[in-house]
Amino acid sequence: MATTEEELKSFSQFVQQRLDNGESADLPLAEHFDLWMIQNPGDEAYREDVAAINASVNDFLNGERGSPAGEDSRRLREEFGIGQE
Repeated sequence: MATTEEELKSFSQFVQQRLDNGESADLPLAEHFDLWMIQNPGDEAYREDVAAINASVNDFLNGERGSPAGEDSRRLREEFGIGQE
């Protein structure tokens, strides 16, 4: 069976299962597709995700801890002129 045919069957089953469960009956088809793509990444997207995770783990093991989120939030609020809410 061709990959495209397998993907179409998988997507169709995904949408049908969501509808059967009463989930997202009012979502447009494109949003169902976006949800399906998140759960079924292609080979290239999967490889990119694995590489990014490996790079982050290596950074952590080498002592890179990034910056506290609060510091970045404060800087972005100042940069975009957004007050503390």
